[in-house]
This record gives sequence, C-alpha cells and structure tokens, in this order.
Amino acid sequence: MRMFDVPAMQNNLRGLWVEAMIAELLGPGWKYTGGDWAGWDLQHDGGTRLEVKQSAKEQSWGTAKSPPRFDIKAGLGHYPDGINYVSNQTGERLAHFYIFAWHDGTDQRDVGQWQFFLVASSDLPKGNKSIGLNGLRRLAEPVSASELRDTFSMELSGPR
Repeated sequence: MRMFDVPAMQNNLRGLWVEAMIAELLGPGWKYTGGDWAGWDLQHDGGTRLEVKQSAKEQSWGTAKSPPRFDIKAGLGHYPDGINYVSNQTGERLAHFYIFAWHDGTDQRDVGQWQFFLVASSDLPKGNKSIGLNGLRRLAEPVSASELRDTFSMELSGPR
C-alpha cells in the first residue's frame, strides 16, 4: 500500500504496521484484536494477551528531538465483544505482556532495523504511565526480529 511505502511512516499508520509485523513474527495462533477495542492488540489462541507499543527516531515530520516514551498506563476498561464495555476494576494492566518496538534506522519498512523489548506486564513499574528506552533496557535486553518468536516462547514457558 502506498501509505506504508515510505521510509518514515506517520505515527498512526506506523502503529498498525508494527502490530501486523509483530503478529507475523510471532507466528501462527496470534489474532489482531485492537480494532475491536479489546484493550490489548494481539491475542493468542491460548489466551495470552499482548500490548504493542512502538516509536521511531525518524518521524514523518523529521527527526524526533526528544527521547522516546512509551505509554504503559493501565486501561480504564475494554470491550471484550466489541460492543459491551467492561470497566477495569483492578487497575491492573489488561495485557499479559508488552512488546516495545524501537526503530532508530533509516527505513521503518525494514523489519531488520527494529529492536524489540519483551516485558511481562507484572514487571513494568506499578503506577507509571510511561517508560523510556533506558527504563526498558533495565527490564529487558533488546532482540531482533529474527529472535522475537524464540524469546517470547522462552518467556511463556519460563517460571513466572
């Protein structure tokens, strides 16, 4: 598609691109749920919920002047069936895991230029509304696109 055929995509379009890219990288069994206001972006057939956050150094309007921040505040609620609203009574994050995608290369369409940080929701700072790259690096090592599926599989099978 032409709107995705540029090295630096608009923020709102880049988010869709990254969610689709991550679903493809994770492999079979992952379904996009964000369009139904589910409260998380991807869900596995086994029930694991995943929130995707992304940012890039190069923006469609130029180079970002400030370090990236990723939104991690807990959602107030969600629409599990796309129609009926359910309030988040616990105040906990709705997804089990977050994948933070960071791009500091020259072409956002090149999956090999992205870095991914996989963090369990329970490991994110309680009460924080956002987190920066330095905070993410304290919680997780960045992985490449080719490492993401195996890293996520190991995280799911490991002790929690």
